[in-house]
Amino acid sequence: MTLQGFRQFRAASGGAVVAMLLALSPFGMAQADSAITTTLDQKLNDMLPASIREAGKINVASNVEYPPFEYYDADNTTIIGLDKDFADAIGQKLGVTLEFSNMSFDAIIPALAANRFDMAMSAMTDTEERRQKVDFVDYFVSGGGFLVKAGNPLNIHELSDLCGVAAAIDKGTTEVEDAQRASEECVKAGKAEVDMKILPGTSEIVLALQAGRADVAMIDTSAGAYIAEQHNGEFEVPGATYAPRRYGIVLPKGSAELANALQGAVQALIDDGTYAKILEKWGQSTGAVDSATINDGNGL
Repeated sequence: MTLQGFRQFRAASGGAVVAMLLALSPFGMAQADSAITTTLDQKLNDMLPASIREAGKINVASNVEYPPFEYYDADNTTIIGLDKDFADAIGQKLGVTLEFSNMSFDAIIPALAANRFDMAMSAMTDTEERRQKVDFVDYFVSGGGFLVKAGNPLNIHELSDLCGVAAAIDKGTTEVEDAQRASEECVKAGKAEVDMKILPGTSEIVLALQAGRADVAMIDTSAGAYIAEQHNGEFEVPGATYAPRRYGIVLPKGSAELANALQGAVQALIDDGTYAKILEKWGQSTGAVDSATINDGNGL
């Protein structure tokens, strides 16, 4: 898609630009059409907090513009993606509905801390800093990486290659910290610091790269590879991840009862093969874990 076309889509759809862009791809559309189902586990339902059992739902915060994990389908209303499919399967296993609400990524943890939501699913990395405020039920492994224009004109493969480079970064993500550390190392080595362009959302960092306002977009390798595939050769993900790390379901502190039920549900989905089917559907099988863990972000 051309930059002009991207801007036209963005003007027409606001935050749904990523969904409209991916909707042009047969691969992206096909993913939304094939539902994967599982069955209720009454013992896990019994583990849920009474308030959730009575309500019959879990309120989920998410930043719905991070394909292939969560983004809007072509109708700009239906949420699809790996996390959404996994949430639906968790809900089936627990006997409740998981209802998603969209918000900016950097607003998710404050919203959980204020007890506005029961949990969050938004491809969020389990880090020590975040665990001071929230807890995690870990379910996936990805890692920091780069999205660049085809041919990788600046030969960017690792953090040390970012000195003097304009890097587009999604606000509130672990990539912000990665870029800050890289910039400090650049300065220590007598090189130019990283030109950090912190923007509000995945669609914004992709647009910055596409428009030439950034030389690289810092993004987890799993999402970067998916976006590159949707753009038909315009972008590429150079090299392997520079920092493997776990994604987790995010919960407010003091949610041990819900955390244990979710851990049990995730493990049950791993054991019965549903988890593997969902990852395969979205092309993310390399991120699979063997067991569901709690606050295990340092376990890699």
